[in-house]
Amino acid sequence: MRLIPSTPLSCLGTAVAAVVIGGVVLVGCDVVDLDLDLSLSSGGADSPEEEASASPSPEDAEGTEEQEEEAASAYGLPESCEAANATQIVGDLAPGPVLTEESGPIEGIEDAEQLSCTFSDGGTEPGTPSFTLVFTSGADPSANPDVVQVPGAEAEMNWEVDVDVDVDTYHTEDSDDLGGDLEYVGTVDGSSKHLYLQLPGDFHVTAIAYFDDVERGDLEKVVFQAAGQIRG
Repeated sequence: MRLIPSTPLSCLGTAVAAVVIGGVVLVGCDVVDLDLDLSLSSGGADSPEEEASASPSPEDAEGTEEQEEEAASAYGLPESCEAANATQIVGDLAPGPVLTEESGPIEGIEDAEQLSCTFSDGGTEPGTPSFTLVFTSGADPSANPDVVQVPGAEAEMNWEVDVDVDVDTYHTEDSDDLGGDLEYVGTVDGSSKHLYLQLPGDFHVTAIAYFDDVERGDLEKVVFQAAGQIRG
């Protein structure tokens, strides 16, 4: 894996599919892509010349691979929240001055690593506001939301409940400039808001606001600034 004018690529609004975030099943929307061949030709079938012209040349294929490799190497997992400039990036969106940092391999996912920077007032009670900036390499947190853990949230996240969420997959000019796509998953009551920025090379930047009034546009600013900070 939206408020800024964008081109939606999936459903927007309340719908029904299961997304697990920190142990909570979120019921959101599912997207089915239909790939239909609607091309027409006078002969009813493509001519050999048309088929040949549609096939990429070896030079074109090689150029595409090189571009993909260059894009994949453009981002790297920061060594720490300080190295990622997390405090400055989150800024006034942090609900408190306490920073909890967690980093290392992701359990159960081979060759995947993650750095999590969570800001709060230090409280651990259910409903305590927090803001988390997450850098993930080798795993998709929007497809595997359990890899995103918020310290202190276990008290209210250790059971499964069905809640209504908004899910929106989209892109903006800023995400296009970075070669990425955006996915927003937020509970209708506003208690949980996740924004995932998918970047080339199986790299993701995620901004998460729990129990705090944070606009989606602010989440976008955070993930874009964070991606720019770690771009090679």
